[in-house]
Amino acid sequence: MKIFVNARFLTQPLSGVQRYGIECSRQIKKLHPEATFVAPGNILHTDIAKELNVKIVGKNTGHLWEQVDLPFYLARHKSPPLLSLANTAPLLYSNNFVTIHDLAFYHHPEWNSKAFSAWYNILIPRLAIQCRHIFTVSQTVKNEIINCYKIPANKITVAYNGISQRMLTLGSGSHGVKEKMILSVGTFNIRKNHQKLISAFLASPLKDEYKLVIIGDKNTVFKEAGINEHDLESGNIIIYLTLDEDELIGMYKKAEIVVSLSLYEGFGIPLLEGLYNGCKIICSDIPVYKEIYERAARFCDPEEITSIVSALVSVSSEPRNDSTINHFPDKYSYSRSSEIILSRIISGK
Repeated sequence: MKIFVNARFLTQPLSGVQRYGIECSRQIKKLHPEATFVAPGNILHTDIAKELNVKIVGKNTGHLWEQVDLPFYLARHKSPPLLSLANTAPLLYSNNFVTIHDLAFYHHPEWNSKAFSAWYNILIPRLAIQCRHIFTVSQTVKNEIINCYKIPANKITVAYNGISQRMLTLGSGSHGVKEKMILSVGTFNIRKNHQKLISAFLASPLKDEYKLVIIGDKNTVFKEAGINEHDLESGNIIIYLTLDEDELIGMYKKAEIVVSLSLYEGFGIPLLEGLYNGCKIICSDIPVYKEIYERAARFCDPEEITSIVSALVSVSSEPRNDSTINHFPDKYSYSRSSEIILSRIISGK
């Protein structure tokens, strides 16, 4: 069966959505070699495009490419199933299968530009209604889509995030020597709540013993994340604006604790990666984290400094549990999720 995959995510900086697109695409190529990956010409991740044998189509880029060039190209190929793994897809196309990662734009439009929030709040609900099937990355987000857009439950399938192929290849760091490092991974914006983590770390007795390492994204600035640059003068707080995948994996292998104090998420990949590498994890008490990490994490109120400090101090004194990741079911796997996605598309439902 001929399936086309919308690979526009290869033109975007790497975050959780793009990582999902890349890892699922790799698995889809293995499982269904006849799949065709298409993208506009402004690809950033050229090595991955080569790996997937991506076909460059159309002349435009961005949303214009996706809404105009892509559907015209597909129409010339008898309108085959189109899988879009990164939230957006051509609205005027009748054979869409779409992954919606979260509804942050719906719940908190103030976290993005007005143009971005307005476009997503126009596009996503219409795609949800029009498409053949929806995939999402947690039961929590599935329930949100049902409640917000009145979509039937049988039209939505959960296909979770997993551990990247590169991390699996290099192996778990769960049995290695850990440093007194607290690691937080996520784009610098208010949603990720880095300022509260920094404030709690500086208010805790750990500030002289541990390093706080935050890995973000070079395309944003600290003030957009609410980070006070004066707080960064402590020698034990280290900011990395970007790291390649091997460097990031190296950080997980060394870190003792991984923290995510996000105010909203659809899944939370860094926590899963932390568990895989034998890190103790602390996270905000938001619904999706309770769903996925209930047996493995220490939860805290992400708005309360005292709650975060208490979690940091408590977890730092706990022994490591290298077997935690073994209790996670196989559903947290890009291979398994890709099998689920392909099965739905091939069945036509």
